[in-house]
Amino acid sequence: MDEKLESIFVNFADSHEESLNEMGLSRESFIEQARSWCETDEGKLEIQKFILEREILDLEDEISEIEDTINKKRESINEIEDELSKM
Repeated sequence: MDEKLESIFVNFADSHEESLNEMGLSRESFIEQARSWCETDEGKLEIQKFILEREILDLEDEISEIEDTINKKRESINEIEDELSKM
């Protein structure tokens, strides 16, 4: 396996250890599986696809959290505007 690809797997495993545990994988077992998957071109593509899908899910979660924060701030602004209109 080339070093760049291995670095991607290790970085992913380090940053997603909790997610891997939820899937029944340890950091080490994920890296070992990734190494074995990378023995074929198809396997390399599949593991890269898996990682990208997980990263997209993480980004979608972050977006959702940001949208919730924005909505709360908008509600606060509306409450302030209501108070201002009463003055």
